[in-house]
Amino acid sequence: MAGPHHPMPPDDPAAAERETAAALHGTPAANDECDAGGADAVGGSADGEAETLAAALTAELAREEASAPQSRSTPDATPWDDTALPLFPLQPPRSARELLTDHVTAMVCCAAIDTAGAAPGLDWLDGPSLLINGERAADLTPRVLSLVEDGDPAPLRAWLVKSGIRPEKPVRLV
Repeated sequence: MAGPHHPMPPDDPAAAERETAAALHGTPAANDECDAGGADAVGGSADGEAETLAAALTAELAREEASAPQSRSTPDATPWDDTALPLFPLQPPRSARELLTDHVTAMVCCAAIDTAGAAPGLDWLDGPSLLINGERAADLTPRVLSLVEDGDPAPLRAWLVKSGIRPEKPVRLV
């Protein structure tokens, strides 16, 4: 849309630089159509300022596009490959029971650390574990599962008492 009021951006970066400098300083460039009084040939001076600003922005945009590195890929190519396999196999979403089991186990572990002097551990095969008196508490998981799946708190309560963990004491979350 070239014309007297919408100039085409110059292809020469030096010409674009001159036009931008002229627009920013308020001096007419060589291709501006202003009369000697500073008013635009079609409108008043406000229209001339708007067109000068538009020309400056157009020149600045042309300069940025000219200096941008050209991409070697086609415009239709995507930046990722949809056909590649994921790095890790996708896991199915966890059920509410699995989440509840993990949260109850975490709360028991926090209570054990707070009241019985237990320590967190990491097993290379099973992952996180609880160490009570330096030994791994391998019998915790079946008791938590009996509470979550069967609704029977007796095995977990008995294990807590046997291990010296006081469940009535509030757990500190730090």
